[in-house]
Amino acid sequence: MSFIDEIKARAKENIKTIVLPESEDIRTYKAAEQVLKEGFAKIIIIGSEEEVAANKQDCDITGAEIVDPAKSDKTAAYIDKLVELRQKKGMTKEKATEILLTSYTYYGVMMVKMGDADGLVSGAIA
Repeated sequence: MSFIDEIKARAKENIKTIVLPESEDIRTYKAAEQVLKEGFAKIIIIGSEEEVAANKQDCDITGAEIVDPAKSDKTAAYIDKLVELRQKKGMTKEKATEILLTSYTYYGVMMVKMGDADGLVSGAIA
């Protein structure tokens, strides 16, 4: 068994939820498709249903959770937490709202911070 196969086997024993915030990049969907096919993590893709539908092309992401920051019930709690964490640096509710609705990476980080995901994979674009 190769090193990668060992890692995948261990991951299947302890399934984690991973956020993929770069929903504008096809590589995100290809990675999500592969992970979902092999079943070693749960996947959350951040973006609107329309964005995801337009950008996934022919990738099968059945089983992935799509989270739209503009519609999620949890966005308000993420905004409040970001303000709490960064208020000494001048963070306001308005600024936090703008950041979390326009930067999916920040949104994904807040999902991890708040315990709604176990990790985040980014870097295809950022």
